Amino acid sequence: MTPIESIFEIRSSVHDLQAYLHSKDSLVAKKARTKYEHLVDRFFREHGRVVNPAQRSQCLNDHAYFLTLLDSAESKYYCD
Repeated sequence: MTPIESIFEIRSSVHDLQAYLHSKDSLVAKKARTKYEHLVDRFFREHGRVVNPAQRSQCLNDHAYFLTLLDSAESKYYCD
């Protein structure tokens, strides 16, 4: 899988999880949060050289910020 394909896959998964992250059912929200954290960890593991690792904590707390970071990382791959 190419880096850009990985970003597309992660972005798609985050979009799919968004409704569940804000679920009123705490069990559903907790499971979605766990999956989201795995996606953030995967992104920083696979693309750590194009982003600042210090941004990880902000990504864990703000999925809109994480989506913006995904876009930024994608554009860096296109520019290289």
